[in-house]
Amino acid sequence: MTTTEIEITAELVRDLLRDQHPDLADRPVKLGARGWDNQLWRLGDDLAVRLPWATQTADVLLRKEHAWLPALAPHLPLPVPVPQRLGEPSERFPRPWIVTTWVPGSPADQAPATRAAEAADALAAFLTALH
Repeated sequence: MTTTEIEITAELVRDLLRDQHPDLADRPVKLGARGWDNQLWRLGDDLAVRLPWATQTADVLLRKEHAWLPALAPHLPLPVPVPQRLGEPSERFPRPWIVTTWVPGSPADQAPATRAAEAADALAAFLTALH
C-alpha cells in the first residue's frame, strides 16, 4: 500500500463536511476502517464518509460509484452503501470524496464462515444481479 501525504483525521472529515455539506457537519464522526483505496469514517448512525487515500485509481472508482450505485442498489439482493453526497477536491483535501449510507454488519473477512453454502448462494445471486 502506498502512503498518503495528507493525514485523514476526524477533524479533517468534519472540516470537509462543514465546507461542502454543512447540514451533516454536527454529526458524530469516528474511524470505521482503513482499506486499500479508501478510509471509511462513520457519520452518525446511518451514514459514512469515504475518502480515497492510498491509490490514485480510487478517485475514478469513487465517481463511478456515485454515478451508478443509486440506480443499481434497488436491483441488488444485498444492501450496498448508496452514495448520498459527493465532495469535490478543495484546498483542504485535493481529491473527491463521498458520503454514503452505512450498511451495518461485519466484514466478511472478519466473520466466521458458518454457513458457507448459503454465503456462496448469496454471493452468486448478488453477482448475477450486478451483471
